[in-house]
Amino acid sequence: MTHSKTLILGGGFGGIAAANTLRGLLPPVHEVLVFEKEPTFHVGAGKTWVMLGERTPEQIARPVAALLAGGVRLLPGIVRGLDLTRGAVVTDRGEERGDFLVVALGADLDWAAVPGLSEASHTFYSLEGAVRLRAALERFAGGDIAILIPKTPFKCPPAPYEAAMLVHHRLSMRGLGEKARISIYTVEGAPMATAGPEIGQLIRDELAQRGISFQPQKEAVRVEAGSRRIHFQDGTDARYDLLIAIPPHAAPRIVREASLVGPSGWIPVEPLTLKVTATPGAGEVYAVGDVTTVPLPGRFKPDMPLSLPKAGVFAEAQGRVVAHQIAARVLGTATAETFDGRGFCYLEVGGGRAMRADGSFFERPHPVMQRRTPDEAQLRDKEDWVARQLRPHDGESRT
Repeated sequence: MTHSKTLILGGGFGGIAAANTLRGLLPPVHEVLVFEKEPTFHVGAGKTWVMLGERTPEQIARPVAALLAGGVRLLPGIVRGLDLTRGAVVTDRGEERGDFLVVALGADLDWAAVPGLSEASHTFYSLEGAVRLRAALERFAGGDIAILIPKTPFKCPPAPYEAAMLVHHRLSMRGLGEKARISIYTVEGAPMATAGPEIGQLIRDELAQRGISFQPQKEAVRVEAGSRRIHFQDGTDARYDLLIAIPPHAAPRIVREASLVGPSGWIPVEPLTLKVTATPGAGEVYAVGDVTTVPLPGRFKPDMPLSLPKAGVFAEAQGRVVAHQIAARVLGTATAETFDGRGFCYLEVGGGRAMRADGSFFERPHPVMQRRTPDEAQLRDKEDWVARQLRPHDGESRT
């Protein structure tokens, strides 16, 4: 192919990785375009720091343009729709047609999925929400804090549990340990179920050590801001003084309207190549990151299939794989680059300590995740990792 144009939707972990890797693999005659409506990229793993006032939003963010390699075109604006039969992306500033499409749009926060949730709760799942929650925590003088996980899947499975322990530590340092009661209400059966029962029990033990109540299989059906109550499917309810919610997630509207999503509500892809498995139209379409559903070959229970967790480290790795897949198609060469299902996450436990867990999710008979004992060194490792993600592009890998 003498000339090609690759259109990448989204300037997050996956989109940036795909663009920069592809730019390095192809001669300049081949175009690489990134569509992104937000001017800045932020590292989600730092939002709990903003929640606690340990960082400002600016300290965990960088302009998207600074993170992209030279020769990658950044197109600001809002994507209005996709015409897959023509390989076209329609934006509020016009239309672009390409040979390859990479969907890296992430997940939207669907507050309306639980009536009353938006009006009643705070969240750290957006930068603006983390800033507002910081103020609410500073005003908090005691009472019941409820952390609510009403739907799955959601980004960064350890984050709600990390937040609970960080809030507990902060309130204890303020002398409110005896006045604050923290409870987690989740639709999940166990924390981080895809990581396996051992990791789930580890987290439950950490919560129990801090007196944090864990209430599984609690499906919220509505929240009443006036009475400060969460109502659950099983007929029970729970009162709160401060509600912190993990908003339900949904695939962006434009991919749903383009019929890219499957029964799960997310874009199904081939696990190794990230190629969209059922493309309604012509052209080569790939998808990476939170907008996808990636089936896993193993499972812990025979009747419970698993899918890959949603996390930035997976989106970044998938973006690089897709770039190699596209470059091979353009150059007419073979590629051995495939996604291996490996990744890691950090879980802060408070007191300046964190735990890094490394997972291999394509293993059989079930995914494998290695646990470590939380310590200060692993928190420094997380801080270094976040700093690398924000490093302006200089031709070197950010991983």
